[in-house]
Amino acid sequence: MKRHSLWALTVLLLCGAVSAPAQKVQLTQLGSSIANFLKIGVGARAVAMGEAFTALSDDASTMYWNPGGLGNLRENQAMFDVSNWLLDTRLYSLSSSVNLGEFGVVGASVNFLSSGDIPETTLEEPDGTGRMFAASDLAISLTYSRRITDNFTAGITVKYVSEQLDRSSASTVALDVGSVFVTDFLNNMRIGFSLSNLGGQMRFDGTDLAIQYLPQPGFKYVPAQLSTESWDIPLLFRFGVATDVWKSSGFRVTVASDVMDSRDYTYRVNLGGEVGYEEMVFLRGGYKINTDEAKMSLGFGVRLPEVQNIGLSFDYAYINFGILESVHRISITVKY
Repeated sequence: MKRHSLWALTVLLLCGAVSAPAQKVQLTQLGSSIANFLKIGVGARAVAMGEAFTALSDDASTMYWNPGGLGNLRENQAMFDVSNWLLDTRLYSLSSSVNLGEFGVVGASVNFLSSGDIPETTLEEPDGTGRMFAASDLAISLTYSRRITDNFTAGITVKYVSEQLDRSSASTVALDVGSVFVTDFLNNMRIGFSLSNLGGQMRFDGTDLAIQYLPQPGFKYVPAQLSTESWDIPLLFRFGVATDVWKSSGFRVTVASDVMDSRDYTYRVNLGGEVGYEEMVFLRGGYKINTDEAKMSLGFGVRLPEVQNIGLSFDYAYINFGILESVHRISITVKY
C-alpha cells in the first residue's frame, strides 16, 4: 500500500475520534423531536457502511444523506429500498434522479414508514375493542444539485413531512442543504457536509382529539377539542470524509468517516468501508460510536453488466440492534 494511502486511512479514522470534546455533554433537549423516522437512513449500501455516507454520496440515496452529492451523478438513477423495520413496522423508500447536463441534476424521493394494523385497547377493554388502527410517517422530497466548480457541488432539498396516528395528523415543510468537495490530494479525498430538516414544527390535530367536556356537575356535556404542543423535527448536521486507500488489480478499498450532531442527542461518529472487485462485487462494513444499539452493520452488493446502457445492482445490509431484533435492508438500483 502506498504511503499516501496510509495517510488517507489515518486521517479518516482520526477525524471522527478527535472531532468532538472528550467530556460528556449535558443534554437539554433529549427526546424533544417529532418525526423521528427522519433519522432512519436510506439505501442498503449506505446503511451497510455504518451510515458514513455524507462525503461518499454517489447514488440516488444521496438525496437523504447530502443533496450536494446529487450533482456528481452522471447517469439517471432510480432506487427502491424496502425492509422490515423494528416492532413489525415496514419501511419503504423510492428515489429517482435525472441528469440535466449543464443545468445540474434533479431528484425526487418518497420515504414511508408504516406500523400496519394495531389492535385497539382501552382501560375498559384491555383485551381489545375489536377495532384496528394504524400509524404512519411520510416524507416527500424534491432535490436540485449542480456542479459549482470542477471540484465542488452543492444542492438543496425541499421536503414535505407528515405523521398520521389513527385519525390525528401533523405535517410541516423543511429544507436540507449540503455540498461535496473533491480534493486534489489523498486519492481525491472527498469532503462533505449537510444540514437536514431545517425549519418546520409539527402539531397533532384531528378528530381523535375531540372530547365531550363537563363544565361542572349538573351541566350538560359540551363538545371540546384537546390542544397539543408544537414540536421541532430532528435537525441533523453531518460532516464526512471519504477516499480510496487501495486500488490495484481490479480491487478497490474505500473508507469513510462521518460525524453527526443532532439537537436532541450528543454527537455520533460513523465509520465505514467498502471493498470492490471489478466494480461488480462489493463487501461492506460499518461501526457507530456513541450509540446505544445498532453499532455494527455488514452488507454486500452485486452490480450486473449493463445491457443497452441500462445497469442493475442489488445491495443488502444487516444491522445488529443489540437487545432488539436485527434488521435486513434490501435496495435495487437502476441506472440508465
